[in-house]
Amino acid sequence: MRWSSTFSALHLLSSTPTSIDAFLSRHMPTSNGSFTRNGGASVQRATNDIEPYVGPVGSIGDMEGGIAVGDLALQVLVAPSLVANGNGLFLCIDNSDDDADESGSVEEIIIPQGTPICGYARGYFTDEEDGDKSVGFLFGENSADVTAVFYNKQLMTLSDALWTAYQERCTEGNPDSSGLLFGHQVEIDADTGGVSIKADKDFFSRIFIPEIKEEDQFSATSLGVYANDLAYDPDSTEEQYFENSERNNILQLVWRLAKDEKNGMIVPTWPVVIARQDVRLLNTVPMEVGLQYGFNYWNAVTKEGASKYIK
Repeated sequence: MRWSSTFSALHLLSSTPTSIDAFLSRHMPTSNGSFTRNGGASVQRATNDIEPYVGPVGSIGDMEGGIAVGDLALQVLVAPSLVANGNGLFLCIDNSDDDADESGSVEEIIIPQGTPICGYARGYFTDEEDGDKSVGFLFGENSADVTAVFYNKQLMTLSDALWTAYQERCTEGNPDSSGLLFGHQVEIDADTGGVSIKADKDFFSRIFIPEIKEEDQFSATSLGVYANDLAYDPDSTEEQYFENSERNNILQLVWRLAKDEKNGMIVPTWPVVIARQDVRLLNTVPMEVGLQYGFNYWNAVTKEGASKYIK
């Protein structure tokens, strides 16, 4: 088994082709209203109200590599998936650094909603699809206030990130909001702070293609790419899919954004995997965890007839 060294979760802040529609439908989910205008997270539920996560159970002997997140007493591991071809992502409690006495043993951990777990992958942007792990950088209209992103090492709404960048422009004598967000048109009301966005229809290079070097395949920046969708069932309706996803997919992708110092544009760097909800773990054996791809994504790949999930 190949391991990376223990790291702090805060460190994350510093195959078969399918159609382009499939990738663009798999954009970052919104935060479902959990993030307020000032970027604060919703109040966590009492520990006893959080049902322990139960997922497909793997064997520690099958794990091929991973990391230990010391701050969370968490292991993030990769092994052959129990729900799909290829590898999957697994989580379990890390007791490798127990104290000599019994008080050192960790019996359960709570991962708060919005906690970064690992990076998805480093990569590049293009206008051509390549593999079922690619992600479209596409935000829907009227989504800026409810979409979570990482910016300036903080989890906040997309509107907060754009407003911050816009204010910086204004202090430099440029109150223009055009060209503020990669691949999108942005309008900002300077009086109310309102932010509206829509996709730039003339922009096409918005597909993020993971590109992982062999030495980085089990590093903190690259583990998220192994996460599968644990809600997919070819016979399920859209409503059934989202019910399954709410129960089975505890992870979410959010974009890490940065400002291009040359032109002041907010640009994506890479996706980050976070906890979609408060997660309670009691397991010391690895359990596979899921990432919601979206019903539209599965509709698209089903029509194309090309996905590693469709056997």
